[in-house]
Amino acid sequence: MLRWLSLLWICVASVCPAAEADLDRAIAQFRNFQLGKAAAGMQDTNEGRPADAKVDRSIRSLKPDGSWPDIDYGGKARSAWQPAEHVGRLRAMVGSVAKNEGNRAETLAAVHRAFAFWIKADLQCPNWWYNNIGIPKELATCGLLLGKDLLPEEKRFLTEVLMPRSKIAMTGQNRQWLAGNTLMFGLLKRDEAVVGEASGVIWNEVQVTEKEGIQPDHSFHQHGPQQQFGNYGLAFAVEIGRWAIMLTRTPWALPATKLEAYRHFLLDGEAWICWRGVMDIGACGRQFRPGAPESKASTITSALGCAAEFDRDSAPAYQAAAKRNQPGAPNDLTGNRFFWRSDGMVQRNADWCATLKMSSNRVIGAEIVNDENLSGYHLGDGMLLLYRGGGEYRDIFPVWDWRKLPGTTCAQNDLPRLGHSAVPRDFIGGLSNGGQGLAVMDYARDGASARKAWFFNDTTVVCLGAAITGNGKENVVTTLEQSLLQGPPHGQQDGRPTTPVSGTLSGLEWIEHGGFRYSLLEKAPLTLASRPATGNWSRVFRNPGTPKADVTKPLFLLTLDHGSQPKNARYAYALSPAGEAPRMKLLANSDDLQAVQITPDLTGLAFWKAGTFKTPSGAPVTVGQPCVALLDTAKRELRVADPTQKLTSLQVTLGSAARTVDLPSGGRAGTAVVVK
Repeated sequence: MLRWLSLLWICVASVCPAAEADLDRAIAQFRNFQLGKAAAGMQDTNEGRPADAKVDRSIRSLKPDGSWPDIDYGGKARSAWQPAEHVGRLRAMVGSVAKNEGNRAETLAAVHRAFAFWIKADLQCPNWWYNNIGIPKELATCGLLLGKDLLPEEKRFLTEVLMPRSKIAMTGQNRQWLAGNTLMFGLLKRDEAVVGEASGVIWNEVQVTEKEGIQPDHSFHQHGPQQQFGNYGLAFAVEIGRWAIMLTRTPWALPATKLEAYRHFLLDGEAWICWRGVMDIGACGRQFRPGAPESKASTITSALGCAAEFDRDSAPAYQAAAKRNQPGAPNDLTGNRFFWRSDGMVQRNADWCATLKMSSNRVIGAEIVNDENLSGYHLGDGMLLLYRGGGEYRDIFPVWDWRKLPGTTCAQNDLPRLGHSAVPRDFIGGLSNGGQGLAVMDYARDGASARKAWFFNDTTVVCLGAAITGNGKENVVTTLEQSLLQGPPHGQQDGRPTTPVSGTLSGLEWIEHGGFRYSLLEKAPLTLASRPATGNWSRVFRNPGTPKADVTKPLFLLTLDHGSQPKNARYAYALSPAGEAPRMKLLANSDDLQAVQITPDLTGLAFWKAGTFKTPSGAPVTVGQPCVALLDTAKRELRVADPTQKLTSLQVTLGSAARTVDLPSGGRAGTAVVVK
């Protein structure tokens, strides 16, 4: 008994030897990861990449007071905050010291001067993220990498001034970041209790939720119900992977029970919205800087490789996803996926990919904050993008006409600057059988309204619009495509081959460009603009890193102009690979019903009101409420869903058999029910 009490007193009075060993291992693994090659590719979108190649230059230009002459220390930008560059250079020099590179003594002296400057200045950004997350995150990393070289006054600043600002709070990825900072705080103080508490919070965020975080459809929400694959979701993928590696073989390791949620998020979420080294623009969040879709996709590749190290049973799946997410790589992830929690659909085929981004009263389509995404008002208005090689929209953002995003039907008003943007309607959603799918949008914004539907299979996308109405002064325009020009377009007009030039095109049956064919299913005059466009990145984001020079790029812009005050106008067109006619059949495109034969056995139905559809075989399908449906005659089944996500049941009659179909609720609301 006395011996047991003695041992207990020793463990209470100081850290137990076992705990000391665990802390040593965690710190060593932290250092190894941060100094290794994997860390270079695991940068989240809110932190600068350490400029390792510029360490010598940073040392030479460092002033005696520890500042750099080219940094604006009075900068007040809310993104790309100028003084954060000081911390980035400091972090790079610390990395060089930890790796014993170059003249270590000279670099270490520069580190202490730069650290001392920051301690004295303790600069604050108008954006809370830098003060509570970004700067503490980078300087705590510096402290752990310096180890015994960390001076007492530096450690005191970290543990008594800086890190206490990172108290665990908030939700989703913000909570995850704060918990990660707190964990580093615990490692710096060698406090196993703090490390244990913080790691528990980190792992607790690895769960499916209907709040902010991983959603039931494997998308990611932050800043409310807003799809954030490429911003906060990307950071989440990075941070979970980092900590899983750095805390392995310690008491604070990732629990095995958490692997499934993280695995599905990466493989059934992130992997679906990356195509040949490019993240879908609709998934990038609010960050449209030069090279953003490419760098975000690269980070996902690194996260997949990291996950393969600690989720060994699923390593082949991670490796396959990373392999296909490379420029020019063959694609082996095919099918259709509907993200019902985020109003988005993806169709992946062997050689090309289509992505659809919508928004609704439930889902925010875009956020325009911190002077980022300044022109993104229409991003969630039914933007439909096509990818083959991945370069179709590379750095198009400064020259894009953001009122004419591909797939949208919009009034050509000036773009407002709102904090959040969404289509204020409920009947917006879709359904998928895994191979094919359909989506609908009851569009109404800025005096323009339309009933829009999209039908997807492995060869074709059919795009329908009905009840198109406008009551404003500006024209209402449907955009088939706006991409970088890839050679002269060609087509067929009145049954004859043609090389169309910019202007209004009447009698055009189809036009091909960039490996895709755009076919009119209902005759209408098209407008083609195939010429250079000039713009500036300041239209997209404004911070100290915004390129100042104008940009000129050749564009391919194909539109349908419905006029200034259309009344019940409509459109019908199809997208397919160049050289291939559409392999779907248009059956109906009215205010009440839009229907397409997707395959010989599968018909997609968008019921805008209760009604009946007679199949080609004559068997009627009747619904008692507006809904969407996929009728599979080969399987003798009807797949139905409620786009409003409000109905509890649906009245369906197949032939003469009537039934009441109970619909999913909660996190599954809006998903399909199969009726045999």
